[in-house]
Amino acid sequence: MPQPPGYGDFINIQGLKIHVWEAGKGEPIILIHGFMSMAYDWRFNMAELSRQFAVYALDLPGFGYSDKPLDFGYTTAAYSRLVLDYMDARNIKSAILAGNSLGGQVALQAGLMQPDRVGGLVLIDLGGYPGSVGFLPFKLLAVPLLGEMAMSLLNAGIVKMMLKTGIFYNAALAEDATVRGYCEVYKTVNARKIPPMVMMGVSRDEARISASLGEIKCRSLIIWGAEDRVISPHCAGMFARDLPRASMLIVEKAGHMPQVERPEAVNKAIADFANGLKLQR
Repeated sequence: MPQPPGYGDFINIQGLKIHVWEAGKGEPIILIHGFMSMAYDWRFNMAELSRQFAVYALDLPGFGYSDKPLDFGYTTAAYSRLVLDYMDARNIKSAILAGNSLGGQVALQAGLMQPDRVGGLVLIDLGGYPGSVGFLPFKLLAVPLLGEMAMSLLNAGIVKMMLKTGIFYNAALAEDATVRGYCEVYKTVNARKIPPMVMMGVSRDEARISASLGEIKCRSLIIWGAEDRVISPHCAGMFARDLPRASMLIVEKAGHMPQVERPEAVNKAIADFANGLKLQR
């Protein structure tokens, strides 16, 4: 079994052991990672944001170092409910939810489920429109049997290839230490079984979520990597059009995770957005 990472701690939510990373004081910001990722995705954001805010990042069930039960729902709604329950456990009445990719879809769903608890949304290269995911390795995981076979073959070489050709604009960021960080979790129980379940579950939610965007009540900041090859930057404009109170930032020389590739730009955008919300109260 792999050792837990050298950051964060564990908390029990819904009877599951959830790995969390928490830092800072002030207005709460909850960071939600994307598909096949974990709180590690926010490694270049936690320190800077926690200078001004209370920042919380968690590994969603099925990913990172959190539990990976086969009977968890693995739908957008199930993930959103867990995030809201996590807020209850930490006595957080309302928070800004910042989500990348799948995490943005989860944040949107939380805003639909309990709008009074979501003070603002930061949506980074997120899913939500049917068929918006264009990255072939992710699309294959939604195909019965093929997805399970693909996960059984996953290794460091494949992870590195995915990071270099799909996730990052700057291929040099797919260094060996980063690859090891993502691969280590696939030694945990059920880690290879969950991604196909998640991809099938959240894909079924896209039509409902995209049809409900007009119901989002809070302000939203859409951040998108200009070179995203997983979900086209064209979707950024669609979200800006369909969300009632949205602004948009396109981050140049960044792919699907601009918070990793251009953390200085993303950190400033999140901080400015959060501070702007405080001024508007």
